[in-house]
Amino acid sequence: MVSAAAPAVAPEAAADATPAAPAPAAPRRSLMRAAAWLLGSQVGAQALRLISNLVLTRLLLPADFGLAAAVGTLYFGLVMFSDLGVWQSVVRSPRGHDPAFLGTAWAVQLGRGVLLAVLVLLIAAVLQIGHAHWTPGSVYADPRLPALMAVFALSALLQGGESMKIALAQRDLHGAGLARLELGSQLIALIFTWTLAWSTASVWALVLGQTVASAARTWGSHQMLPGPSVRPAWDRPAAAEVLGFGRWIFVSSIVGFLAAQGEKLLLAGSLAAASFGVFAIASTLLAALVGVLSSLNAHVVFAGLSRAGRDDRAAAARLYMKLQSWADLALGSVAGLLCGAGHWVVDLLYDARYAAAGWMLQILALGLLALRQQVAEQLMFARGQPAWVTANNALRIAALVVAVPLGLQLGGERGAVIGVMLSQYASWPLSYLFRQREGLLGWRSELAWLPALLAGLGLGWAVDQGLTAMFGH
Repeated sequence: MVSAAAPAVAPEAAADATPAAPAPAAPRRSLMRAAAWLLGSQVGAQALRLISNLVLTRLLLPADFGLAAAVGTLYFGLVMFSDLGVWQSVVRSPRGHDPAFLGTAWAVQLGRGVLLAVLVLLIAAVLQIGHAHWTPGSVYADPRLPALMAVFALSALLQGGESMKIALAQRDLHGAGLARLELGSQLIALIFTWTLAWSTASVWALVLGQTVASAARTWGSHQMLPGPSVRPAWDRPAAAEVLGFGRWIFVSSIVGFLAAQGEKLLLAGSLAAASFGVFAIASTLLAALVGVLSSLNAHVVFAGLSRAGRDDRAAAARLYMKLQSWADLALGSVAGLLCGAGHWVVDLLYDARYAAAGWMLQILALGLLALRQQVAEQLMFARGQPAWVTANNALRIAALVVAVPLGLQLGGERGAVIGVMLSQYASWPLSYLFRQREGLLGWRSELAWLPALLAGLGLGWAVDQGLTAMFGH
């Protein structure tokens, strides 16, 4: 699978042989342009997902969404548990345009895809063998779950074959091609999923639709993006750099997944498929916003901070402060608005079977404000200190493990959702310590989110009162 096409070379020789990278545009202008493209593509992708979700909730049952959410969470967990930070390595490395480095990175990614496919099949086998031991009536006890899980082995192989052109586009802040790729693959998957759901009314439409999305993205990454085509290779210095940086990404991704998705692993073992499906709808609605923020952080903020940090550490600090203030304004206002009036999103868009997702969304929305720490975490990555991110996520996991079961015991579903929201704030103290050590902590700037939150709550109250007067409740 991994060829020896690229012999090992000394670092000095590799540096001499590395083609000159394209001359970057002015950092601020290129960063803003990339952010605009990514924001546009994310808004478009989330709009497509919302439209698809609205259609599918009328073709399928809440229990189907519960099953699909459980499969997706398990698969995403495996993806994160095997993350080696390949594209991050290409983005941050001085050798990011070197064919030997790119070929080695792709070889690592291909090997990871094969390993991930094997792990998916093993998880499916465990679900099948342990079927009788799960809590009766829970999502894990559903006999359809093992077969649904096994299908994702194909998605793992397809994702392993994605072109390194994606990483180069992220490195060079070429947002237009990435936007076309994301929206194109989403649209193809949407049409396929709708067609299969309409003709079969089966949960298989949701699972196979994800596989089609992976296939479309992989094909598009090779055919739609500019850049050189590379072959799998094995250059020892490149491998050492990718895997050396990747060991921290590996650990951080594991704890990051458990921190971000651990509540679904816990609740899927306690709730019936229909109840878990309603929670998944609320999570999906919130994920539309979180996805935009996370993509901006991962693909624009990280690349911008990395670029600035390669040239001038002080410039990176100034850029961080500006990006943090923008994030505080956006997150505070949106969190307040949804907390005050978020239930109307569900009331107006979904039928009565999903009504409980409204109050869930209102509670979960307060956790949006906790995501302001993601900007600082991208700075941790850009400065080569991913151990801080790992520690942050470990704190979230510890809070989640305590808060969700305790909330479920004390307050049922509502208590568990409150526990999910509160656990997101567990990483704040450590992030404050990092910023203090880096000379980036100013209490005036740290409280900038508060007026935004209060303004959002006021606007949410006004929207709620206005819609109640129009439609009643």
